[in-house]
Amino acid sequence: MNKSHFLALGTLLLAILGCEQVQKVTDVVTQPTAREVYDRNFKNKDSLLLQWKEAFNKAQQDSIIVTLPYAESGVFSENAFNVYSYDVQLQEGEKLIVSVQKQPDSTQIFIEVFQKPKDSTKTLKLLKASEPGSSELTHTISNYGYYKITVQSEMKRAAPFQLKIYTQPTYGFPVSGAGNKNVQSLWAASRDGGKRSHEGIDIFAPRGTPLIAITDGRITSTGDRGLGGKQVWLRDGLFGKTMYYAHLDSIHVAEGQRVKLGDTIGFVGNTGNAETTEPHLHFGIYKGSTGPVNPYPYVKQTEIPEITTLNTKTRGVINRNKTSIHQGPSSALDEVGIVSKNDTISILGQYGSWFHIVAKDTLKGYVSRNRVAALPSN
Repeated sequence: MNKSHFLALGTLLLAILGCEQVQKVTDVVTQPTAREVYDRNFKNKDSLLLQWKEAFNKAQQDSIIVTLPYAESGVFSENAFNVYSYDVQLQEGEKLIVSVQKQPDSTQIFIEVFQKPKDSTKTLKLLKASEPGSSELTHTISNYGYYKITVQSEMKRAAPFQLKIYTQPTYGFPVSGAGNKNVQSLWAASRDGGKRSHEGIDIFAPRGTPLIAITDGRITSTGDRGLGGKQVWLRDGLFGKTMYYAHLDSIHVAEGQRVKLGDTIGFVGNTGNAETTEPHLHFGIYKGSTGPVNPYPYVKQTEIPEITTLNTKTRGVINRNKTSIHQGPSSALDEVGIVSKNDTISILGQYGSWFHIVAKDTLKGYVSRNRVAALPSN
């Protein structure tokens, strides 16, 4: 088919479906982000849109630091182009979740996660952006490092919100009924007087406790050999990793068998070189040609943060002299500025006993809540 035929076919398609329907068909292929879809509602040189975009670009240079889990309650401003930006440290195997609840629910929210480069002269790398109509973003972390999360609401919409940023493990926990407290030996611990390091974690539990498949997959190997004694190797078909269960009392699966998440594959013991220790599971994860990786972030159990106080304050005045603005909600973090008594501030949100604020129009950080008196909203 030549070019003229393609043009004719395109014209016919437009006539039959209409521009809006063609756009929907195109979106199925291109999968635009929520931000890209929102931009279509405005002309390229719309002054408000340009200010909104510029606020987003500037927020990528912010240096706010938070530790996870993190939860903040506040109000998206109708009159300011506030962008919420957070730097977090994440480990391979963690699943990052950013969730926003807002009123009204129809308020559009735009969430992005970037990887921060080790070289500060290089730009951020966008890893994932929220989809149209979604107020949640989930992203599995593949490399240890620092990441930036941005959250921005649509323009001209005042909306109370609850923001939660936390992690969940990529996999289930490998010992039935056990949890983080049962892990007593971690990755890279010294072994044999420093001649080797521990390529996994040890999870202690009574002999005979069921060991479970942490994901759907295939049993690639079983046996009783070497340091690991009775052992099972489970291959994850989705992410391409191999899980190593060692020191088993007995094995409940066969080589080549398909298993589902939660299936019993064996039972806790102390075979191999663990005969002189209490029964436990040595658990490891191996990744292709990379070899062993720290398995703990992949299975570490975490909590979803709760918000007990809903903050509706958007403006405040400092009621103490020389109040420090910190880089995050902790006095241990760097001081990024100082505000004086009677200085007014914009309140972006509240985390525990800290207000997330903007002072002097551009300075973002956190101040202790007891140093701020709320003002009526404009």
